[in-house]
Amino acid sequence: MDDNLIDDSHLVKTREMFAKCQEVVSGGESSYARLIGTRPIVMERGEGAYFYDVDGNAYIDWCIGYGPMIFGHRPKPILDAIVAQITQGGMLYTFPHELDYEVGRKIVQAVPGIDQVRFANSGSEATQAAMRLARAYTGKDKILKWEGSYSGFLDCHAFSHVPALEAAGRERFPRTLPSQAGIPKAVEETIIIGCFNDLDSAETIIKRNAHQLAAVLSEPILADAGIIPPEPGFLEGLRRICDENGVLLIFDEIITGFRVSLGGAQELYDVIPDITCVAKAVGGGTPGSAAFGGKKEIMELEADGVVLHGGTYSGNPMTLAGMNAALDILINDRERVYGHLNTIANAMVQGMRGIFAENGVPAYISQVGPMWQVFFGHEGPVTRYRQARASDTRFFGMFQTECQMRGVYFHNFNFERFFACTAHTQTEVDRSLEVIATATKIVKDRLSTLSAGV
Repeated sequence: MDDNLIDDSHLVKTREMFAKCQEVVSGGESSYARLIGTRPIVMERGEGAYFYDVDGNAYIDWCIGYGPMIFGHRPKPILDAIVAQITQGGMLYTFPHELDYEVGRKIVQAVPGIDQVRFANSGSEATQAAMRLARAYTGKDKILKWEGSYSGFLDCHAFSHVPALEAAGRERFPRTLPSQAGIPKAVEETIIIGCFNDLDSAETIIKRNAHQLAAVLSEPILADAGIIPPEPGFLEGLRRICDENGVLLIFDEIITGFRVSLGGAQELYDVIPDITCVAKAVGGGTPGSAAFGGKKEIMELEADGVVLHGGTYSGNPMTLAGMNAALDILINDRERVYGHLNTIANAMVQGMRGIFAENGVPAYISQVGPMWQVFFGHEGPVTRYRQARASDTRFFGMFQTECQMRGVYFHNFNFERFFACTAHTQTEVDRSLEVIATATKIVKDRLSTLSAGV
């Protein structure tokens, strides 16, 4: 018997509280992805590399808030900065303040493609604002984005994230499909879908539509289809093709910004976009941490009021205090932070690869620095969305459940990711790998029994 197993008897308060949430909150929670297909978790608190549910069960957290908590749960410097701001200055000004300059200066200093910045309240808002800005600057309406890429839930970009393949058409020239119900057909006509890592088809699409294409909205690493890095030359070629055809290049660095390196994926791959969107890690877990920025000549449309972007909570001092503290750590302690993140990630990936190989489980782990994902059923690199889609999701789902039941948490959707944070240590790595080894054997044996019809 596994004494560490978190079974139903250890989740009494969790089930009760989740049922209460469902009475007043539609679906029981307010973001589409948190509980899809997994055992409910009702969280009580977080601390460092762990979170604790209302039943007192501890989980090693490799999801880490979908990426924002690069320093783990409740990092003291960020909490202290937010508390000081609230108690000494207030939560909301709706006027310029010193933190506008300080946080803006640090983002401009860190991110190669940003000369000027504006603060937003979410990654979805930042990418929407970038799309509007590109349209205003170019005078054209259409945006090219990738099949399998997620840039937010808003009508303007919620297309072809996890499309039904029977309706999606050819891989190299996919159809544009809404990711959810309720999106007007007219909006669909403004989006063109392409194939990430296929430069030839991207060039064909861009040239064919150059007269009406404002921008390419690209995750530089396809990070919402697991982890799919750009193949050598893809981003460089995309930059060239955009320049040749009068099309702007927007990098959606909501996930990659300040995580794969201080300057994001654009620094890592040395490809500079016209407009950049950042969120998540830039605030170290502070809610509402998001921004977009770009070349000064493009951003001047915001300054002149030609393009409208704004919101009551945009650039609020409470959020910027947390972002300021996070940026101080990321900039001033850069080598230690990113060195630690990569060391932890490398140890996890190496250990997981060894476990899967030892158990004869086909699995490819795709990694870029401190983030990674496993694609079961693959022996070699996954370079396209539809390859990722063809992974063994049954193995992944059962594997995630077995790990979660033993106190190791990563998201149960195989298009999410594992993240390292600075609070993870070798202790968490060792315990996680122990659990992963157990879970791998259990799932392999269970599926072998099922396939044998026993």
